[in-house]
Amino acid sequence: MLCSQLRVMIVDDEQVVCDVLSDELHERGYLCDVAFDGNEALVKLRKHDFDLVLLDIKLPGMSGMEVLAKMRSNHSNTTTVIITAVNDVDTAVEAMKLGASDYIVKPFDLDKVDASIRTALETKKWEKRDSEPARCVRGIEGNKQATGGFLKQMDAIARGVEIGYDLVTGYSITVMYTTIRIARQFHMPDEQIQRWAVARAKLDSERNGVIKSALNKLERSPLTQSMMGIAVPHLYKPNLNESQN
Repeated sequence: MLCSQLRVMIVDDEQVVCDVLSDELHERGYLCDVAFDGNEALVKLRKHDFDLVLLDIKLPGMSGMEVLAKMRSNHSNTTTVIITAVNDVDTAVEAMKLGASDYIVKPFDLDKVDASIRTALETKKWEKRDSEPARCVRGIEGNKQATGGFLKQMDAIARGVEIGYDLVTGYSITVMYTTIRIARQFHMPDEQIQRWAVARAKLDSERNGVIKSALNKLERSPLTQSMMGIAVPHLYKPNLNESQN
């Protein structure tokens, strides 16, 4: 199996969450362990090497954010994905500042959890490749590896921004400009921000075109027009003779 060598620890105070994630990820080839609070998680991290930790924010005693901060200092090679019921962009951004690779809001889809793990681990590989070249070319026009690292970071910020906004009104513009604002707070190079913005705008344009096309077809449906008040549905009205009978 592709993931047979990957060790994942699930940190959540809910037994059912740990059981479901552990069973599912085990079926997908991961080696899983669980911890029900932050102290237990840190003890296990000192004893064993984990590729990735799925970390809940709200834990008894030490919070997930505190665990994340300690992991950043003492276990920087371990990738972290936040799993939480807290749907808040500021919390997501703070988690990313502390080193989290992704932020998944409960209730979550198990396929998305698996995809997030794979993406986070792949991103970690990029960061390792980029770290030395990025130091060597600082102040010089970046190479392809450094560019890839910055773009990955921009996408991570965008995922954090996305959770805080409705997916309909002003979605694309709001996410893009908020992501750019946060990226500048992180002092990312303007050239890389511009590269990401151009690519994102193209993807958003293509996606929005598909959505608008689907909505236009839906709006032409008589049932939809009736439901939205666009057209008045035909109602059966008995004539005077029928009402007298």
